[in-house]
Amino acid sequence: MRTFLVTLLMVFSLGLCGLITFQWVREVQLRHNIQGLTDEVQNKKETIQNLTGVIKRGDDEIARLEGLKKDLTEMVKTNRLEIARLEKELDKAQAETERQIKQVDVYKDALAKANESIQRQNETITQQNGEMRKLADERNGVVVKLNKTVEEFNDLVKKWNEQQTALAAAATNAPAKK
Repeated sequence: MRTFLVTLLMVFSLGLCGLITFQWVREVQLRHNIQGLTDEVQNKKETIQNLTGVIKRGDDEIARLEGLKKDLTEMVKTNRLEIARLEKELDKAQAETERQIKQVDVYKDALAKANESIQRQNETITQQNGEMRKLADERNGVVVKLNKTVEEFNDLVKKWNEQQTALAAAATNAPAKK
């Protein structure tokens, strides 16, 4: 019986060794599975972190783009208002320009009429100057004739006075002889 017990002990020992071996193999496979799962979890965590970073960067970029969009929208509104104001000013300026052009045309017509009037006046003045020269020449001729006449009259007066003087000297208050 002793051999039986020894054999039984050996069978149990071998069974336990087989069980331990089986458990070790299973334990190694489980540890490999656990390591694989741990690696997978780690990879997924990294992926999640990367994706979270991408999402955060995306959100930041979206917020930045939204801000730019808001700024650009406000700028577009401001530009539209400025364009509308400038269009009104342009319309006013064009109306003012048209009014000024019409006023210039009126001034041109008035200037042309004034120039025509001045030309007629100049012609009239030239004509009057010619007539004045003619009148001056005639006056000078009359003055020359008047001067001659005055000279002749003065000569006549002188002769008269001489004659009167000669008659007065020859005349006496005595009665005439009969």
